[in-house]
Amino acid sequence: MKHRNILMPVRTVAEWGGVHEWTIDASRALSAEGHKVTFVGSGEIFKERAIACGNNFLEVDWNDWRSRIDEIASQDDYDLIFSHAPEARMLGLEVNRILGVENLVMIHGAYHDFMYQWSDQVDAFLAASPSLVHFTQRFGRVDPWKVINIPNAAADAVFDLPFQNLEAKLNGNIGHIVTASRLSRDKLSQIDAVEEALVALRKMWPEVTWQIDVYGDGPLRAFYDFRYKQITSKAGSSNYTLHGWLPAEEVPSKMNSAFLTVTAGMAGVRALASGSLCIGVGAKGNVGVQMGRNLRAGLWSNFGDHGIFGFETPSIYKDLLSIDSAAAYEDIVLTAREVAKRTNSQSVVDSKMLAALHC
Repeated sequence: MKHRNILMPVRTVAEWGGVHEWTIDASRALSAEGHKVTFVGSGEIFKERAIACGNNFLEVDWNDWRSRIDEIASQDDYDLIFSHAPEARMLGLEVNRILGVENLVMIHGAYHDFMYQWSDQVDAFLAASPSLVHFTQRFGRVDPWKVINIPNAAADAVFDLPFQNLEAKLNGNIGHIVTASRLSRDKLSQIDAVEEALVALRKMWPEVTWQIDVYGDGPLRAFYDFRYKQITSKAGSSNYTLHGWLPAEEVPSKMNSAFLTVTAGMAGVRALASGSLCIGVGAKGNVGVQMGRNLRAGLWSNFGDHGIFGFETPSIYKDLLSIDSAAAYEDIVLTAREVAKRTNSQSVVDSKMLAALHC
């Protein structure tokens, strides 16, 4: 198999987030197989981490990217374009009017993007969850054979973190609830989920003081601060801290020691992998405590980030009250961890991605 020369445009509104992490992880797998990756993007964190992995990086002003098309197309002899998110796929399509090479688009969220108007110019679509496969085929009207599921992943080593049982996680009568996401409008429902969870946990373990650890940052930081102050004041025996962004490799250890993680998307996979009880609440829905049918719905919908059709929203309060022993907690957490290991470990996802790209 020949080595590919890949142009990878990436554009999101955030300085750093799950799409950036996904593409950086993909570049590592591609580089390990001898392929060359050149990113097109913006943002200092993204640029720094892309270059640190041995990739090239073409920095663009996304307000004026059209003026750079000829320059980008002439930078190297690319034979594959692999674009991520709507504005990046627009750039990829424009560059490919000049290059005429294989063109793939990754769908990371449930945005319509008028796919049916340009899908004939794309050789394949990669979708970050089964929900997005369904969305792309049904609402984007893309030919079904063109759409491939390549899910989010957690590093293989995260699945090997030592499991901490209920006694360890409530040691000293202190329990941790972790959230890990952008502090933005599409994640606001996670605040309500934390509040509902806290009511249940205070009832089950009234002697425990609960610490809410909020990892991430974003435009609504002040509102998140206000709401968590409200929630902890009302609940009693609870505190919160807005930690800001952590390096991605440090987040799983925080989840590993937490009793509960409330999150979605890529962080949801990491929560399961790390050995934390997980509540999936994303931009499109609440799929509850990740056990049984909720776990099936969570993995299908990227933990509520990508939409879930025909699924009845579960009660977080009732689900948590049903976990009435250390043995029940361990069984739920370890079952979810093992399921995710088979489908969402980085080595498994890398193999699927490499196959989809014919690399």
